[in-house]
Amino acid sequence: MTVYAFELHFSAPPGEQVIDALYEAGWDDAVIGFDPEKGGEGSAFFDREAPSALQAVVSAIRQARKAGVEPLGVSEDYVSLKEIAERTGRTVGAVDHWVTNRRGPGDFPEPRVPRPRVSLYSWAEVTMWLVTNGLAALSPADVEIARVCEVADATLRAKRLQRDLPPADQEALLAAVA
Repeated sequence: MTVYAFELHFSAPPGEQVIDALYEAGWDDAVIGFDPEKGGEGSAFFDREAPSALQAVVSAIRQARKAGVEPLGVSEDYVSLKEIAERTGRTVGAVDHWVTNRRGPGDFPEPRVPRPRVSLYSWAEVTMWLVTNGLAALSPADVEIARVCEVADATLRAKRLQRDLPPADQEALLAAVA
């Protein structure tokens, strides 16, 4: 089996019992960031062993719900240019050329966290860009988790947003996109 790294964002009520419930539900392979005194939003960083990326992410979502926690989104990690270089076996200079469109096919993903010195990029977006443009040999697990995280995140966000629509509008929207 392969180990898949991803982050699951969640919302939970206050209380120490939330952390206990998550571990009992199966989150013993996650590092949880959550303030049990305040409740609200938290994150769990997983290194989950599973037969596929989809099974890794789906099992974490199901376990969250079993523990009474609402999954909000799924993301892979954010990376700096240095981390992109390390993961791809390229130099920081080569990656910088991709980002600034001085070399490569262009359209490098925009930073998710733009900063003056060290911007952070979505590893899922960078992975897909690299594979699409044939610029780096990445492990199949990296490519797989990047794609699954992107779809799972969009699905969780869409479901949450749909709840704000009146029931008739929800039905119309579901019928239109089915």
